[in-house]
Amino acid sequence: MAFFSITGCAMHLINALTPGSGATHIPALSYGEHPRHKFDLYRPEQGNNLPVVVFIHGGYWSSGERSEYRFVGETLAQRGYLAVIISYRLFPEVRFPAFIEDAASAVAAVRKIAAQYGGNPQQLYVGGHSAGAHSALMLALDERYLRAEGGSPAWLSGVFGLSGPYDFLPPKAKKVAAIFGPPERYPEGNTVNFVSANHPPALLIHGRDDTTVSVRNSQRLVELLQSAGSSAELFVSDGGHVAPLLAFSGLKRRRSDMLDALDNWISAPRQIDTNEDILAEAQ
Repeated sequence: MAFFSITGCAMHLINALTPGSGATHIPALSYGEHPRHKFDLYRPEQGNNLPVVVFIHGGYWSSGERSEYRFVGETLAQRGYLAVIISYRLFPEVRFPAFIEDAASAVAAVRKIAAQYGGNPQQLYVGGHSAGAHSALMLALDERYLRAEGGSPAWLSGVFGLSGPYDFLPPKAKKVAAIFGPPERYPEGNTVNFVSANHPPALLIHGRDDTTVSVRNSQRLVELLQSAGSSAELFVSDGGHVAPLLAFSGLKRRRSDMLDALDNWISAPRQIDTNEDILAEAQ
């Protein structure tokens, strides 16, 4: 499995081709002390009690800036969400699981301030693309990360992943081995090892022609979640690794079945778990 990231120049071009009207941008809010512990908010110009969507960018765990994903935040805001695009520490400064720990800290911070910006913290979704999808699903399936922030996966109304690697360790690439090693730690990074019956609903989206991260990653994780009794759906799109991400761009979003599927999944009625212990953990 060979990972790659879209170049910064390409991302800036995508942003330039994505109209930002109808969205208000609040940049560089902090969730920690590191320079990359920041997130940008995007919200509709009107509306309150909005579903909150935290998005974690990809980039091989070693590159990417939240500003490069402005088109994702603006598109989500234009569709009626309070969107949050986070930055996190990267390899080689840090290794697994630091970037997931950062994502957990960001989610906790967003949950605290969402209402100030018109968001509903009780409708909190987390998702990402590629390496960011891996972090999002790890937050939802491995309860240790959000517990370290005083919460639990019960904070999340749902989790979605675009083109994510969930069953890829031990790795073939030396760089991935360096990020997730030593080898005795590999099981801790494989998302499929944390499947049980009590996870937030999941939507996995993958391009059928993805040669960077095989669609089998999403297929296998959905199969395991469904077999365990968790709510999980799979949406297979045309195209390769970046196709689900480009659905947010001005080139694709007007006629995007994928975005419609995401909207429908978020707006679907959810069965509320009335277990008092679980609800208490989420407070």
